[in-house]
Amino acid sequence: MFLTGGIIFVGGSYTAPTVRRNRVWLVWGGLNVAATAVNVAALAGTLPSGLLAYAYWHPWLAVMGLGYLVTGLYNWESPQLRRQERLVYAVTGLVTLGMLAASLGPLTGFVTANIFVLGGAIQLVPIGHDVLADAVLIARRQ
Repeated sequence: MFLTGGIIFVGGSYTAPTVRRNRVWLVWGGLNVAATAVNVAALAGTLPSGLLAYAYWHPWLAVMGLGYLVTGLYNWESPQLRRQERLVYAVTGLVTLGMLAASLGPLTGFVTANIFVLGGAIQLVPIGHDVLADAVLIARRQ
């Protein structure tokens, strides 16, 4: 919670205005604030008891799923992201939202038992793709 607050403070205070005003970053920021608020509400005991089981890691799957989906689909024609990158972001978002939905039903035990591994893998897919795609692009230029 404090780490998220610190990231928001530093990002809001020390990044270039063009980055701070980027709509995709604003979506990610809003999603992170919302998930943090749900976590804080759970810790403060202000959520109904029936929601407590879903108040800790479920919001973060929603953040990743919606964030990656928006990243992939927003301003589709913009050359800032290559088409392949957009597809990887969008598919990662859809898979994450699918995993969130499955965690509310048939895969509850599996997702709960492996949430940190699954969350890490979800984060690595688009990041890994970006790193590899950039490495290939640099290698082709040389």
